Amino acid sequence: MQPFVANDYRKRVLAAVDRRGGVDASDPFELYDIPLDEAESLTDAEVSRRIDEVWAFWQKQRDHPKYRVLVGQLVAEHEQRSESLRFANRRSALARTVTATRDQRDADRFELLDSAIERLMQRHGGIPASKRSGLDDIGAMGGLTPAEIATRLRRYRILDDSSALTPLPAPTPELSSARLEQIATLLGEFDRLQVDERTPTLLSLLRLTLDDATDLDEIGRRTAQLGERSRELPAGRLRAVVDELLVHIREILLGDVGLARAYSAAVMTRVRSHLEPRIRAAVLVEDELLEHDREFLVQEALSLGLGPVGARAMVDEIATDFGAAAPKPTVEARPAVGPEPARRSREWEAPLRSARAMLRQGKPVAARTLCREALDLAGDDSDAIRQIRSVTEEVENLLADAKARWRRALDDAGADRHVAALAALDELSRTASDIDTLDVHGPQLSAALEVSRRAVAAAESVVAQSKAGGVGPAVLAAAARACADHPELARMTAQVSVEPATDVRVTVLGGVACHITWQPSATPGVVYRVLRLRADGSSQTVGRTSATELEDGGATPGAVPPSYGVVALLGGLSSDIARSDGGAAVARVSESRSAPSSPDIVVRGVVDGRLRFDWPVGVTEAMVVIRPDQPPSDPADPQARGTKITNTRYEIDGGFVLPAGARHVAVASCRRDERGALHTATAFGPQARAVVDSSRLE
Repeated sequence: MQPFVANDYRKRVLAAVDRRGGVDASDPFELYDIPLDEAESLTDAEVSRRIDEVWAFWQKQRDHPKYRVLVGQLVAEHEQRSESLRFANRRSALARTVTATRDQRDADRFELLDSAIERLMQRHGGIPASKRSGLDDIGAMGGLTPAEIATRLRRYRILDDSSALTPLPAPTPELSSARLEQIATLLGEFDRLQVDERTPTLLSLLRLTLDDATDLDEIGRRTAQLGERSRELPAGRLRAVVDELLVHIREILLGDVGLARAYSAAVMTRVRSHLEPRIRAAVLVEDELLEHDREFLVQEALSLGLGPVGARAMVDEIATDFGAAAPKPTVEARPAVGPEPARRSREWEAPLRSARAMLRQGKPVAARTLCREALDLAGDDSDAIRQIRSVTEEVENLLADAKARWRRALDDAGADRHVAALAALDELSRTASDIDTLDVHGPQLSAALEVSRRAVAAAESVVAQSKAGGVGPAVLAAAARACADHPELARMTAQVSVEPATDVRVTVLGGVACHITWQPSATPGVVYRVLRLRADGSSQTVGRTSATELEDGGATPGAVPPSYGVVALLGGLSSDIARSDGGAAVARVSESRSAPSSPDIVVRGVVDGRLRFDWPVGVTEAMVVIRPDQPPSDPADPQARGTKITNTRYEIDGGFVLPAGARHVAVASCRRDERGALHTATAFGPQARAVVDSSRLE
């Protein structure tokens, strides 16, 4: 196994996985850069070392401008994906499965080409020279290189003819390729952040097609609606992506007419380049485009952003350019008996009525599917399209709100803020009960609702028992962690205190160890944590015990024994520290693992709805804590909402974009420890709080 090189891994693995569509199109051996053919010869230690190297690299790439979404998914699923690689027997079994999958994938790459070759051999007894370039296009559709295609064709006879096809030249776009690439990248990132269908064009973001590119009034109205929805999104990457796309929409679609035409031409060029090899493959053998092939290709064009009219016109035009005859109907039409007046089909009315019924029942996802069915049946009926679009717009507005509430509810539930999650999930169960069907791999609404309902019920039960005097401080602390935003439970927990130990004494044993003793805490059931106190103010944990003594064999007593501190712990709560040297007690020594120090942040002001503050040297992440009723007490205030922001996002947005209704704001700095875990400062600095009022800082 070759040494791990970060830049090589980024170009060779991350780029390939991103290009194929994400982690689901890959396997653990590729993701952790472990050679498949060495799976059985590598030791568990070697594999674990490589996994740790890749894991550390992912942590550093979490804010990468291109791969942040992909890396975020890899980090979130690291434990599950790496587990099967760490042990030899499971690694060998996985290697056999991955080998079979990769072999099948390679076979699939040649399947389309082999199928076309076989049909040509059956019809012509060889491969006509005029069809040779078409086979190159078919092979490229399967991801084959020209060299692989040429090698495959060496075993077949090429027949001479004089009907070679000349490919159509692609129009030269007026927009710069860099800007088109930037738009495509943003749309791709939007699709990854949203649980929704593909968004191939700027018009698709507005729920429009290329057929609507000249309807500036409709584009302007929908752009304004999207801008309003964007302002309601929480500060984060999704909002930043939408805001950047809105800039392109206003400058291209609603700005210069020449840019709008150039963008439409670029989209059509891209769709044409996608369709041409497929249409050539469809007409290569039969020299005609059958009706079922035509409908499939029209759907392909629709999925790439064309409208119904433009999609059918482009498919027919390309087929004609390749010499295809008129499409053959799959069912032979019966001759008309006498003249019959032309009538518009009304088949679209039934699915549209059903869509309205689904909206009344609180099922917008089902309503969206029915609207699309109605639109397909409407064809070119402008009156029908107008009615369907009216319902579709209502559905999309409801879905946009429901998806935002669903994401916030899942975030709240994941952070044990079950009171807020329950309120949002209850509302979703009434207005968008099928929102969970947008992500088949995500949680079900009913299951999430039940989890939050049980957590809130358990918290209220503990509150009731506490009022009756039957609950100890450990139970209160555990319940407060399980439902962090229950107001009464948080108030009760804040009033609970753990009594400290007393009379800490140190005895030197033979000059090689120290024996620490103390008088017990008045709070029953506690455990004691013993700390060795250093002269610089830091400390080191010696051990834990439920007794009232402990021996420190790692100390070097010398002439003066070291100082020690004892902290009483109970269910996550801690007492003040009792010291052997009689020094001042330090309140509430944290029970958590030691974290890197985080310097204070100084808030400067609010400009255009953006909070401005100074970033201390070495700090790249901060936690903005917002509370509507009063200043947040600390970064972990259960009644406040915290949002992490990186200095990169801060620079891009020109500050932290405050959500609507923000009133009391405070900022704490964050640091990551040597294992990559994020630690937020335990308290706000003296100049970190602010009151937001009419976009001014008081």
